[in-house]
Amino acid sequence: MLRKALGWTLIAAMLQLAIVPNMFGAAAANVETEDCYKRAHEERMPRPTGYIGANGTFETYDYSHLPDPQDLIFVCINHTFLPTDVPVEVENGSSLIPMRALVEALGGDVMWEEATNTVTVELDGNVLKLIVNDPVAMVNGNAVSMTVPARKMQGRVYIPLRFVSDQLGRSVLWQPQNRIIKVYGYPEISGQFVHMQANNSTDDYNYGNFFSTSRRYLLEQNGDVHVLEQYGGELHIKIFSSSFVKQGERKLPNELPLFGGAHAGEDGNFYVVYAQTNLEESNTLPVYRIVKYDKDWNKLDHADIQDVHVTKPLNASNLTMDSHNGKLVVYTGRERYLADDGLNHQSNIPIHIRMEDMAVLYKGGQWPRNHVSHSFATYVRMDGDRIVYADHGDAYPRSIVLQVEESERMTKEIDLIKFPGEIGDNYTGAHLGGLEVAENHYLVVGSHMAPEYLYRPGGSKNVFLASVPKGAENTSDVQITYLTNHSASSDVSVTETHLVKVNDNRFVVLWRESGGGHHVYYTVIDGTGKAAGEPKKLDGIPSPGHLTPLVLGDTLVWYHYDPYYSKEDGVEFYTLVLE
Repeated sequence: MLRKALGWTLIAAMLQLAIVPNMFGAAAANVETEDCYKRAHEERMPRPTGYIGANGTFETYDYSHLPDPQDLIFVCINHTFLPTDVPVEVENGSSLIPMRALVEALGGDVMWEEATNTVTVELDGNVLKLIVNDPVAMVNGNAVSMTVPARKMQGRVYIPLRFVSDQLGRSVLWQPQNRIIKVYGYPEISGQFVHMQANNSTDDYNYGNFFSTSRRYLLEQNGDVHVLEQYGGELHIKIFSSSFVKQGERKLPNELPLFGGAHAGEDGNFYVVYAQTNLEESNTLPVYRIVKYDKDWNKLDHADIQDVHVTKPLNASNLTMDSHNGKLVVYTGRERYLADDGLNHQSNIPIHIRMEDMAVLYKGGQWPRNHVSHSFATYVRMDGDRIVYADHGDAYPRSIVLQVEESERMTKEIDLIKFPGEIGDNYTGAHLGGLEVAENHYLVVGSHMAPEYLYRPGGSKNVFLASVPKGAENTSDVQITYLTNHSASSDVSVTETHLVKVNDNRFVVLWRESGGGHHVYYTVIDGTGKAAGEPKKLDGIPSPGHLTPLVLGDTLVWYHYDPYYSKEDGVEFYTLVLE
């Protein structure tokens, strides 16, 4: 039996020959994995003990001169693992990384002058010059002191990660349990790790033919951020300052078995919808309970909703809420009582509540004023005293439809996108992702198989933006803009879309496309639906999932949680700064 010592160069070469799966000698299952946490997990798996040589003798690898894989530090750019052929080094608490791997991953250029031992880095118009072993760097022509200078080791030039990232305007996050350094490669994105117990995966945007309710919410009230997760029959609430310093937490039991959604009311209170099934078709059983909590999550009051022709609440749709001038509107889908044709059909249901005393003003019932049969996604927004609804309809109507209610009567019904196919076919080739109110327009976002494309399940879908003037009377008044242009043969599809209101004349559309790992696209639009520029892809940044990003000033905030590979006890918050 022979013992074979492995150096870094040999291990890197063996990686190319697939003799050992990675440069650190760990028995990784899939070297093509780019996911940050999963790849780091694979890199730390036990190393192979040896191999059978050409003469049939078992040769044992000698790793005694190499660091333990559990002690290695890995670097991720955004949420993408950064492979290097030499390990990260630490000097006086500063992490040093091979310069070319880092800079090129950030999209910059790097130049090396052997004669002067000088590294020049260029990115986004910034120029950094570092000399090996010199603690003073030149940043855009200005001398800046460094705690640790650039070094030359193992045939590579190492640069101090945090110093270079800070000078290039990139956010850096250290995760001690994962032993991972995350660098955010976009100047508008920063990350912050927040210690909190999480249970629900953030890869939770489940929208096939129909949407679903969310189990996660980010709400803001009185300057604090409230993170809500529903699991285990309880509502788990973590409260943070706007800078994500923990202020407290609460745990509340579900008042009915099903959780529908949560809303931060304009009155400073919170509103939560609970529900229960009613298969016996009882007209006295409370199918919905809307609970009012104060800013500290102490229960103040509730309203029970019964006799509304519902067997299965929260069925085949999401739930949204909005409030204005003392009125709360809840909007969702439900399965109805058995019809004369022997079927339990699905449709929408709106509920109106007077917030002051939780009196039920309107509860939809069998035939709501804004009835939509097969309403597979439901959105509601208040426009002053008007109530604006958007539905993903599959039957009556079979369209993305916008309706407006004023003074308890419907004043507008406009089909934004009509679907081919049979009434009640379930498949429409579309998804509805958001509704917002601008100064003079209503804006609706989703994805759809454009009419010129082949209408078939599994085909490509593009992001649409519908701009509806408030004076619009019919479909011809609506402007439909497609924000993506994927061909029918591409099979690139979009399901997850978001529309977030910053103010009356500024909105953000976000979406995620099929395949391609973690990423999110975004574009900023004005109140007429006009885009400020081309959509931008944030590769490696996880999308919000089934969570509406929270607006804090001129930033959008959402979070990511990996329940499988991350060792950290908490979640990673992303902040998108809008220019």
